[in-house]
Amino acid sequence: MIARISNYSKNIFTLLLIINLLLIQSCNNDDSDVTTEPTDITSLVDGLMQNGQSADEPGLSVLIRKDGNVVYQESRGLAKRFDNHPIDENTSFRIGSITKTFTALAIMQLVEQDLISLDDKLLSIVPELPDVFEDITIEHLLTHRAGLLDYIDDNTNLSSLDNLTTSQILDLVPVSGIQNLMFIPGASAEYSNTGYVFLALIVERTSGMDYPTYMRTKFFEPYGMSNSFVIHENESLGDVNDNYALNFGTEVKVKGFNSLIYGASGIASSVNDLNLFVQAVLENDIVSQQTLQTMVQPKSSISWLGDYGLGWILGTGSNYWHQEADLTDVNDYWHIGGFDGYRSMLLINPDMDLEIIVLTNNGDASQSLSNTITRRVREFYKSN
Repeated sequence: MIARISNYSKNIFTLLLIINLLLIQSCNNDDSDVTTEPTDITSLVDGLMQNGQSADEPGLSVLIRKDGNVVYQESRGLAKRFDNHPIDENTSFRIGSITKTFTALAIMQLVEQDLISLDDKLLSIVPELPDVFEDITIEHLLTHRAGLLDYIDDNTNLSSLDNLTTSQILDLVPVSGIQNLMFIPGASAEYSNTGYVFLALIVERTSGMDYPTYMRTKFFEPYGMSNSFVIHENESLGDVNDNYALNFGTEVKVKGFNSLIYGASGIASSVNDLNLFVQAVLENDIVSQQTLQTMVQPKSSISWLGDYGLGWILGTGSNYWHQEADLTDVNDYWHIGGFDGYRSMLLINPDMDLEIIVLTNNGDASQSLSNTITRRVREFYKSN
């Protein structure tokens, strides 16, 4: 009997000891979570970068500005695989559709100079386009309400775009189906790269400068954007300097073609340069405060994207690569870009005085990390 009680006591003691050890381990884990929770933006984003991005794969470059100061700037991964060229803050990436924001600002500069108005008809400036476009205005083009098919997304033969230039796209219209409008201009909204190519032509014909020259003389040179340029028939990746990011780290072509069409896309830039661009926008150097406020008012709503102003996506929205509404906030104005392996995000929140720029050349892999960084940075500043 005594032996049985002794064994029973031993078993109880062992059980209590195990429970106590588990509790201690749990407490230690909780303490660890508390003590390792990042307390500054550098620790937060460095941790995300190191855990989410390999140093020997195509990667990304990140810049965060808060209250007027750059609080984080770091890059990780390879710009080019073949020579193990690392990404840095001056590496030029194709920024995809963030180009649309530049194009819209160029149009608004011409509006401020009274050279054009938002109500002007497309055909009054580019008369060789089909008569079916007669009701399309400049504002329709800026807000994706023109009803135009997309020369990329609605194209079943992307090889037809290889080395095609912006001026040559006029010849593509009658043989591509682009002249068949999706809806009456102004009646609905559907994202269209074609409209912004036409806007680039409007910039050229109104200013008397080709689009690459206009961007260089009105944007890149005045604001010190020394690693930014427009890809076109006479200038491509590597022509400005050797510090450029290849698509997935391996090639120049995107989606099977070497795109030389600008206006909707075509600009290459770095996080340093885009930060200079944002500063110029916010300091009203590019357009007036009144014009900027006009541009960031909702003008249309695109089902898969969200509200759109004049060259800016507004408020909470989504895109092809995420369905996470918490990446953006109600008062944000922003734009994304995507061209095969190149993905880009430029976000401004005036209420928080927050700017986030992320450029990548590793497709979905880096896009996932870009989304996480954007979300966690926003959460950090909301809670601090």
